[in-house]
Amino acid sequence: MEHHKRPSTDSRGMVDDESSLSSHDDSGNLEKALLSMEQSTTQRSKRDVSRNRVHLLVRPSTWLTVFNVGVFVASCIVWSGTSSKQTLKDQDFWKATSFYSPILERFEIPKITRVTNGTLYDTRPSSILRQRIGKEADDEWHRIGDHVWPMVIGAEDVRRLGKDPAVAVKIPDDLGYGSDAYIAQTEVFHHLHCLDMLRREVSYEHYYEEKEGPKPGGAQHQAHIGHCFDILAQAIKCTGSVDMITFNWVENWDQPFPDFRNRKVCRNFDALLDWVNDNAMDPQVFQRMKTPPSGWPVLPEPGPARGVRTDRL
Repeated sequence: MEHHKRPSTDSRGMVDDESSLSSHDDSGNLEKALLSMEQSTTQRSKRDVSRNRVHLLVRPSTWLTVFNVGVFVASCIVWSGTSSKQTLKDQDFWKATSFYSPILERFEIPKITRVTNGTLYDTRPSSILRQRIGKEADDEWHRIGDHVWPMVIGAEDVRRLGKDPAVAVKIPDDLGYGSDAYIAQTEVFHHLHCLDMLRREVSYEHYYEEKEGPKPGGAQHQAHIGHCFDILAQAIKCTGSVDMITFNWVENWDQPFPDFRNRKVCRNFDALLDWVNDNAMDPQVFQRMKTPPSGWPVLPEPGPARGVRTDRL
């Protein structure tokens, strides 16, 4: 007996196929969802980073830090560019160790290195400046001191010297130096004049007795000598040399003997002397200035302080 197969009513195959299709669809949807979430998270992260960057940029402290770093870098660049090019000259050191002087604005004083002749006894050839009396010594002291005439400066120079142009002596316009001409002496030559006065005082009878009478001379002469002692001491203390003096053992001396032959860094005195002489005012013009112009301030005559006996100056 032949049996006919009935169509299977078992729906498992269909269910499996449908389940398979459904599974594929769900997997695809899940991947899409995950991808969408990942993209969303990435976008949020980028937005957060951007917001953080913007937040950092708008913070005042951030801009201040950036500004300070920029200023520092710029300063380093400028300093490195200028420091290699700028070299201090000798003139800069002269200015740094001097009060204002028009000479330092007009003339670059050369620097020299020399050894002082500080031996106790004179050397050969003999130093003219050690001679107490004599025409040769007188001429040399005159050359480096009294022979040097004042130079001409302007009103602004007078003010920078801490003086008043309304009081300082001005050269009259009709003497050929214009309307802004004042006279000023270079101090080193005054110091040398004073040192010469003290040299002559040692030989008072030779140089002063005929004019001043017996030693110690008149009140003004004594005042002049006292002034020279004082001004030279002030000048020496002001410069305050810190050069060092070593000692040697010397025959017939029972203690170390100072060696006064010292190396010195100096302004070239001869060069300065020549320049000042070349730029000094005409001596004849100075000699013609006997009285102040009408209305010009006249200060009281110098005199002894109260209580000082002029017979014992």
